[in-house]
Amino acid sequence: LGCALSLVRVGAGTGYAQEAPALRPHRFVLDGGVVWSGGYSVGEVDANLRSNATGSAPPPFTLFAASSEIGGAPAVSARIGFTLTSRLMIEGGASFGMPRLRTDISQDAETGAQQLEGEELKQYVVDGALVWHLPLRIGSRVRPFVLGGAGYLRQLHEERTLVETGQLYYGGIGARVWFRDGDGTARSFGLRTDLRANLRRRGIDFDDKARVFPSVS
Repeated sequence: LGCALSLVRVGAGTGYAQEAPALRPHRFVLDGGVVWSGGYSVGEVDANLRSNATGSAPPPFTLFAASSEIGGAPAVSARIGFTLTSRLMIEGGASFGMPRLRTDISQDAETGAQQLEGEELKQYVVDGALVWHLPLRIGSRVRPFVLGGAGYLRQLHEERTLVETGQLYYGGIGARVWFRDGDGTARSFGLRTDLRANLRRRGIDFDDKARVFPSVS
């Protein structure tokens, strides 16, 4: 997995005396950064021909086998959240990336194994999540959280002439590292990172199966 960072700006309030920076209720939170998503398989298929074997149901002759995957790739991401309390926040976001659909060829009767780079996809994700900041701190500046959410997946391929859509469900853990606390004239400022396990349904898939893959933002 690659690691990417996002920046956080939190609306500031007045009259808060806290031992460390934290979210304030009823404020907007803006995040911007990069997401790295791991690759995952999208199916396998054999190219079979009729064989010359005898019998009522002769086994086919495998010309080659193909295994395809969507490779890991970065994406740009922007998110906006609203703090219901100092621990609970709802957020929504969008990301855009260009992963590649790769294919591995094996069992080829005429040549050796090979990997085809395939086409570059245009991939969009729009999602919403619930974020709960745990009632503990790691040092004076780090606040861990857990999150879970769901989103809409849109993938364009074949020179953007074909569209595949699907759903994304995820859960994960993360942390905010505060660089500056807010006051009456300044906004809080810091860094956010999270690690997620994603479940993707539909989208580009030759077997029409749900797929699991990790991501870091």
